[in-house]
Amino acid sequence: MKHIVILGGGYAGVHAGLVLNKAFKNDKNISITLIDKNPYHTLMTELHEVAGNRVDNDTVRVSYDRIFGNKSVNVVMDRIINLDTEKQELKSETKVYSYDYLIMGVGAEPTDFGIPGVKENSLPLWSYEHALQIKEHIIEKFTAAAHEKEEEKRRKMLTFAVAGAGFTGIEMLGELIEWFPLLCEEYGINKDEYSLINVEGMCQILNMIPEKPRKKAYRYMEKKGVRFILNSFVSEAREGSFTLKDGSIIECETLIWTCGVKGSGQGRDWGLTVAHVDRLKVDATMRTPEHRNIFIVGDGQWFIENERPIPQIVEAAEQTAAVAAKNIIHEITGKGKEVTFKSQFHGFMVSIGGRYGVSHTMGLSLSGVFAMGVKHLINCYYLHTICGVNGWVKYLQHEIFQIKNKRSLFGGMIAGKVQGLWAVPLRMWLGLMWLFEGINKVGEGWLNSAKGTSSSWMFSSGVIQRGMEGYGSNGTEAVSTDDVSAASDAAEVVVETVVEAVSAASDAAVETVAEAVATVHEWKPVWDLSKSVFSWNSGLVTWFREVFMDGMAAHIDFNIFQTMVVSVEVLLGLALLGGLFTFPAAGVSIIMCFVFILSGLFSWSQVWFIFAAFLVLGGTGRTLGLDYWVMPWMKKWWNGTGLAKSTHIYTGEPRFKKRAPRSGKKG
Repeated sequence: MKHIVILGGGYAGVHAGLVLNKAFKNDKNISITLIDKNPYHTLMTELHEVAGNRVDNDTVRVSYDRIFGNKSVNVVMDRIINLDTEKQELKSETKVYSYDYLIMGVGAEPTDFGIPGVKENSLPLWSYEHALQIKEHIIEKFTAAAHEKEEEKRRKMLTFAVAGAGFTGIEMLGELIEWFPLLCEEYGINKDEYSLINVEGMCQILNMIPEKPRKKAYRYMEKKGVRFILNSFVSEAREGSFTLKDGSIIECETLIWTCGVKGSGQGRDWGLTVAHVDRLKVDATMRTPEHRNIFIVGDGQWFIENERPIPQIVEAAEQTAAVAAKNIIHEITGKGKEVTFKSQFHGFMVSIGGRYGVSHTMGLSLSGVFAMGVKHLINCYYLHTICGVNGWVKYLQHEIFQIKNKRSLFGGMIAGKVQGLWAVPLRMWLGLMWLFEGINKVGEGWLNSAKGTSSSWMFSSGVIQRGMEGYGSNGTEAVSTDDVSAASDAAEVVVETVVEAVSAASDAAVETVAEAVATVHEWKPVWDLSKSVFSWNSGLVTWFREVFMDGMAAHIDFNIFQTMVVSVEVLLGLALLGGLFTFPAAGVSIIMCFVFILSGLFSWSQVWFIFAAFLVLGGTGRTLGLDYWVMPWMKKWWNGTGLAKSTHIYTGEPRFKKRAPRSGKKG
C-alpha cells in the first residue's frame, strides 16, 4: 500500500487529486487523501464578487463532495500543525496521517512587507472570510454615514482606499464602482460624498498585461471616479488614516490591502528550505531539495523560470500540481518518464465589475463585454473540469440569470423572474389543451386503426391512402367544389339584396355601402393561422415521415404507437394540471410539438403550446402544484444515486455514505 497525501484543497491541491485519481482510481493498493481545514474548495479569483456584494456568499465555494464524491480521493477536514519528515507523518491535534508521498499545496497569505500598522488597520482580501469581512465593513460604514450629521466625518467614513493595482486590487475596485451608487440610493447618501482611491507603488496598474488593455482599464475606472495615486506606496497605516511615502496623509476609515502575498509559513516552521517571502524552494520536478517524496505546488512554491519566479496564478497552480502528480505516478508505476515544469500560460483576464473587463489571451486583447464573456467561458470550463455540468450551470445562474441590479455583461435583460403564481393559469390551460388533444384523438379513432381518419399521420406510405381519404393536404377534412360554389352563390344573393334595399334611400349611400361590401368581399387574411406550419406535401415533412416514421413503423406496431401518442398527451395534460413533474412534462411537451410540426399536422394557431411550455419550464409546479411536496423528496433521492455521482449532476449537495477518515501509521 502506497499512501499519497495532498495537503491543501486550493486550485493546486484539487488538480493534483484529479490527476492522481485518474491514474489510480482502480488500484486498491494506492490510497489518496486530501486534507483541508474547510469542507469546500474556494474560488479565490472570484472573492471580490462576494466582497463587493455582486453574488451570494456561497457562490465562491464548491464542496469537496461535489468534486470528489465519485472519486477514489478520501477528503478529510482537519488542521495540520506539524510535519515529521523522518517518520513521514502529518499531525493534527487529534490524528496522525502517514504518507509515502506528500504534495503540499497550502497556498499563501497576505504580506504587509513590515509596514507599520498595516496588519492592524487594513482589510486583506485573500480568503472567503476576508471577503465577508470587507462586505460587512462597507455596509457598516454606509449605515453609520447615513446617520452622521457632520459632513467632514461623513466624507471620511465614505472614503475607501485599495492598496495595490494588481489583479485583486483592480477587481475589488471594479466591484466597488458598481456597488457604491446602489448603497447611496439605499441609505439616502449623495453620490458625490463617497471617494474611491487606488494606491500603487509602480507607475502603472495591471503590470502583467499589455499596454492597450491596461490603458483601457485605467480610463474606464478613472471615468467612474477612481482617484489613482501611482508610483507611491503606504508607509504607515493608522486607525482612520494612512501615510504615503511622500508624507502626505489620507483620511480614510477603510483600507483594503491587496499588495501581495507570501508563503503560508508552514513549510518554514516545519524545516523546509525557504527561498523568498516564505515561499518554499523546489526544483523543476516540484520536489523540495531535502526530500524527494515531498512536492510543493501552487502559490507556496518558489521556482525560477526564465529568470523570473513562477507567478501566483491559477494556471501556474494547476501546472505545478500536474508536474508533481505525474512524477509520483511515474515513481509508483515506472511508466513514462520524469516530468519537469515548463509554463504554458494562455493569458490573463480582469473583471472590473460585472459589466466591463479587459483580457489578453493567446495574443488577443479584448475589453468590455467581450473580455467578460471570455472570463465567464474560462470559469465555466474550470468548473466543468472539477465538478461537471452542475458546476458551470450553477455559476451561470449566479453570474447572469439570477444577478441583481443589472450587474452582469447582459445587464438585467435575462435575469428577471416570473412570479410562479401568475404562470399557474397558463400551466393549467396548457395541461387542459393536451388533455383535450388526447381525448379528441380517441374520438377520431387513434386507438382503432380500422377507422383510418387522422390516425394515419405518421406514415408516408401504406396506410396513408386509407388515412387521408376525405382529408385535405394538411390533414384537415376536404371541402367539395359544389359546396364552395353554393356558398359563393348565396353570398352574391345577400350582397345584391343589401344593395337594392339601401339604394332606395340614397344613391350616395349605395355607393358607399357597395364599396365597403366589395372591400370585405375581396379581403383575405394576412396570415391564415389555421394552416399547418409545414404542409403535408412539403419536402421536410416527407423526409421526416420517410426517415423517422417509416423506420419506427418497422419496429413498433401501428396500434401500439398511436396508443403511446394518445397516452403521452393525456399524461402531459394531467401532469401539468396537477403541477406534478412540471419541468420534464414541459420538456416533453416541447418535443411533442416539434414532432407534430415536422409531421405536417401542427397549425400556426397551436404554436403557442411551445412558448407556454418554455415558460412552464421555470418550475411553476411548486406553486399550487404537487411538485411542492414531490420534488424535494425526488431531489433528495436523486442526489444519493450512483448516476448523480458519476455525472456530477446534483440538485443541491450530493448525498453518499461518507468514508471514515484514515488515520494512524501507514500499513
